[in-house]
Amino acid sequence: MSTAQLTAPETMHEVEDSLAEGRAPGSNGHERDEIHLPPPSIAPLIVGVGATLSVLGLIAPVSLIAGIPLVLFGLLRMAHFPEIEMHGRFLAYLDPRKLGMWAFLASEIMFFGALIGTFIAFKVDHPEAFRAAHEVLSLPLATLGTSVLIVSSFAVVMGLEAMQSDDRRVFFNWMRLTLLFGVTFLSIQAFEWYELMHEGIKAGNIFGTVFFVTTGFHGLHVLIGVAWLGLLVLRATRGVYSSSNNLGIELFGLYWHFVDVVWIVLFTVIYLIE
Repeated sequence: MSTAQLTAPETMHEVEDSLAEGRAPGSNGHERDEIHLPPPSIAPLIVGVGATLSVLGLIAPVSLIAGIPLVLFGLLRMAHFPEIEMHGRFLAYLDPRKLGMWAFLASEIMFFGALIGTFIAFKVDHPEAFRAAHEVLSLPLATLGTSVLIVSSFAVVMGLEAMQSDDRRVFFNWMRLTLLFGVTFLSIQAFEWYELMHEGIKAGNIFGTVFFVTTGFHGLHVLIGVAWLGLLVLRATRGVYSSSNNLGIELFGLYWHFVDVVWIVLFTVIYLIE
């Protein structure tokens, strides 16, 4: 009998034992790297198409009829996505999702840095136009909006702490309060835009161009944050987050704090410095 024939039965027993123990055949008891992938879904594609149509709505408002429902439908589908644990190979002590968020915020710093730098450059080159527009701006209204955002950041911190303490009732109270503050800020900004347009500050003016672009992009980020928060609260009601699984809430907090800090800089440059 050949050597292969003698070892074949033993190999079959090893395969059966491996399968019985939940190990892959040939692993010899050693742990194998696990790959976790999210379930296949076209929800992100739907959100992307809807967001594109919504942006085009600034030029052709009729596209908003399809854009906004697509965004909402895609976000509701994404609310069913499970939380996936990701383990880094080279920076094992740092969660890849948190690293990705910090990288995204770094790119956002460059983006808003360019916008703020452009605003300052226009302000230096056209001091008379900006001085005239500064008399029209409502400092009390802007101060109210700034205060609302600052308090909302505090609410996010308290909500995260409540979830880490497994106090879900307090968590939902703080998150709903943050959602209310975000909508309030957007309402204040919309009212301010309406008043400025009635005062003759249009998008075609020197001041109006940089003002509406700069504050508009920030308002878009706040709107994205509000949508994200609504999705987060919906997922929390499904029991996705807990005291041991709250990274999704922390990532939202990083984004929301960044948006607040950017507005504090904009508030200083636009409203406080003549």
